[in-house]
Amino acid sequence: MKKQTAVEWLFQRFEDGDMYNVEDTQFIKHQAKQMHKEEIEDAWNNGMKSDNGYFGTFEQYYNETYEK
Repeated sequence: MKKQTAVEWLFQRFEDGDMYNVEDTQFIKHQAKQMHKEEIEDAWNNGMKSDNGYFGTFEQYYNETYEK
């Protein structure tokens, strides 16, 4: 199963109409920022592995992790 990016997740919240009030919007904004932070952390951690040829190129890593 591929991961959903923070941007895709945020757009889905808009499409689903999940933002009913300021509290909902603030919560969803916080969640998207946390997801993005995790994406950056995963990319950094996996980048450390790619130095040893584990993932190959960025394109391979991205496609294997996020593309559907």
